[in-house]
Amino acid sequence: MTQKLSLGRYPYTYARVSVMKSKLIRKDEYAKLIKMGLNEIISFLQASEYKEAIDHFGVKYSSVELMEMALKKNLIDAWNKLRRISPEEVRFLIDAYLDRTDLWNLKTIMRGLHTKVAPEKVEPMLMPAGKISLPKLQSLIKSESVEDFLKKLGIVNVKFESMRKEFEAFKSKNSVFDLENFMDRTYYGRMVEFSETIPKEGKLFKQFLEAEIETINSMNVLRLQLMGISGNGTQPYVIGEPSPTIKKLIASKSREHSMRLLGMSGSTSRDFASTGRLAGVEAEAYKKLLKKTGLLLHRNPLSVDVILGYMFAKEIEVKNLKMLLKTRQLNMSEEFAEQHIIA
Repeated sequence: MTQKLSLGRYPYTYARVSVMKSKLIRKDEYAKLIKMGLNEIISFLQASEYKEAIDHFGVKYSSVELMEMALKKNLIDAWNKLRRISPEEVRFLIDAYLDRTDLWNLKTIMRGLHTKVAPEKVEPMLMPAGKISLPKLQSLIKSESVEDFLKKLGIVNVKFESMRKEFEAFKSKNSVFDLENFMDRTYYGRMVEFSETIPKEGKLFKQFLEAEIETINSMNVLRLQLMGISGNGTQPYVIGEPSPTIKKLIASKSREHSMRLLGMSGSTSRDFASTGRLAGVEAEAYKKLLKKTGLLLHRNPLSVDVILGYMFAKEIEVKNLKMLLKTRQLNMSEEFAEQHIIA
């Protein structure tokens, strides 16, 4: 029988998180950032709480590359601060959330190896905030191939034999999709099991996890359908027991019907129906997810949910800023940026 966590109320920690939350970029500030040029956005960040991280990397990097490194450092520093100010039992929840950075790192390294990106280009993309240490990640980056990488995963307790079927699919399709899906299913399966140990004080963490899995499943089903895989063929790729909506999505016979099932807006629905591009659908899906997880920030200010809500919101903020910097670097329209901001 899995042992239940014991959670209480921690006014000191919640007060500190409330201060951190107040520094998040507001919706009206995003409206201004969207209209700024690249140098103006950089100036805005240099005058914000990102200044210390920008100064840290200022000697080695410049322009967008500097900003991206600074954003990553600031995010990791925020997470580490949360761990420091939290009691031990709350750290279990924080660490469970940060396990997702291990998932991100492993998938990033694998994609880099598959596309033959130089190791020195891959390392700056990593987020060493989870259980897998930076030295272990650096060892994995130096793998000679995807197969060598998978065999090295024994250092993080992942057996190569457990993904033999996915590896064979990788070789036959020359795509890492099956391997990434295996990693997703493994991670989220572990998180669902962990969520069963959380008492009622942390029930919104479980709700957040369920909402996130729903979003990932819906995007995977759409992606598979675009690859010509539908019906029962999608079932092995679904994380956990599919919800009623996912079951209907699996059975969907048209892109338009799929969009209606997911409640997508007119422009997003029309674009996907005509082009099959998923970028807009994914952006809107994660906007919907953020709205749901807004409960974590506001529903109970004296529960652990506010801590996890802040972590998610901070992560979204960094993704937004990276996206804005890239759109300005590539001279993309304000409309495109506005569509992809999750605020």
